[in-house]
Amino acid sequence: MFADLYLQTTDPKVTLSQLFQGSILVSIILSIILHTIIYASFFNLASYIFFAKLLTKMVNACLIGSLLLIMIFGFYGRFLYVKNIYSAYDYDVAKAREHVDKFFISWVFLS
Repeated sequence: MFADLYLQTTDPKVTLSQLFQGSILVSIILSIILHTIIYASFFNLASYIFFAKLLTKMVNACLIGSLLLIMIFGFYGRFLYVKNIYSAYDYDVAKAREHVDKFFISWVFLS
């Protein structure tokens, strides 16, 4: 579902201004909202399973706010990381793509 978004946001040739245009921005917003709902639901389910009650409204509000911030800055951080890797490989797109794919798909696919 978000494979195209991953490819677009980890493309080393994409500029920061392109991330905030059109379909990429809409996809980023949808990804953030969907993943926030999934993660918050998971925490509520875990709370219900282990403590037989859902999280309070205050805890849910803090959780959702924290998740939103983490995911928003996560996209920006991933963008900066990709640019760094791209320049470290002397602007070789193939090597940068291989490095980024190994890193994010195997370890830190946060959004």
